[in-house]
Amino acid sequence: MCGYSAEGDLIADIGFISLILALLTALYSAVAAFYGARNDRPSYVESARHGMLLAWPLITLPTLALIWLLVDGQYQIQYVASVTSNAMPMYLKITALWGGQAGSLLFWTWMMAACAFVVSVRKWDRDREFLPWVIFVTMVTLLFFLSLVVFFENPFRRLWITGSGQQVLAMLQPSGTMPFVPSDGLGLNPSPDALFGFCVIRHPLRLCDCRIDHRPQR
Repeated sequence: MCGYSAEGDLIADIGFISLILALLTALYSAVAAFYGARNDRPSYVESARHGMLLAWPLITLPTLALIWLLVDGQYQIQYVASVTSNAMPMYLKITALWGGQAGSLLFWTWMMAACAFVVSVRKWDRDREFLPWVIFVTMVTLLFFLSLVVFFENPFRRLWITGSGQQVLAMLQPSGTMPFVPSDGLGLNPSPDALFGFCVIRHPLRLCDCRIDHRPQR
């Protein structure tokens, strides 16, 4: 059995914050490398190289977070709900990381950051003059992909359903639903318009607890 959990929300938040930190790191590294090359400031180039080293761990964290969400069946995450189901074996849930556009972008961004990490740890004693431009081009490209992931194809986007209780019931009824269950688990059954918080939605392939705002509309 799997579904909504506060732990899943926390993992998703950590993953998204790490993506933002990676984006800021890539931006800093590109600017520092360009400034260091143009003004002959080796300290800035070295700082940019450290930023390129840091980018891979920062992108690895959200990649692992998304894999955990996929395997654990946290269906309140839109990407998880769109590419996995309870009927899938674990290895398919893991490979679902690149089963959709958002996950594929994150996966390719992770691989590019890994290549940048390998490039940054090599010895640059003989080709030192090329290092700032390698960092600049690599980080600008990585920044482009990170911008797509963060602003356009966020793999940690939540599923939300809004509207009055009656409207939510009408939307869910065709797919096969259970009566609303209060989040306190006491077995109370108030009218749909009186509920506010969580409801349990039964799906043929999934059991997921979706966060629903169904306060009565005035």
